[in-house]
Amino acid sequence: MTGDAWVWISSRALSRRVQTPRGEIDMKKLMTMTRQFRDDENGAAMVEYTILLGIITVAVIASIIIVGTWVTGKWTALTLALNP
Repeated sequence: MTGDAWVWISSRALSRRVQTPRGEIDMKKLMTMTRQFRDDENGAAMVEYTILLGIITVAVIASIIIVGTWVTGKWTALTLALNP
């Protein structure tokens, strides 16, 4: 066996030995993504805006219900006043 062939065979065997299992690569990628999400300030701002949007939505719905009840009372009073 020549020197070049031996180097090729050795490097080929070494590259097979150094490769990490597929599950380990996925876990490293998941951990990296988790760290990036944790360190990202935009994620925290998005959560805060979502909570604020929820509070505003509840306030709007409550206002619509209150105004609707008030309008219904006024219509009822008007109807009773017009029909003796």
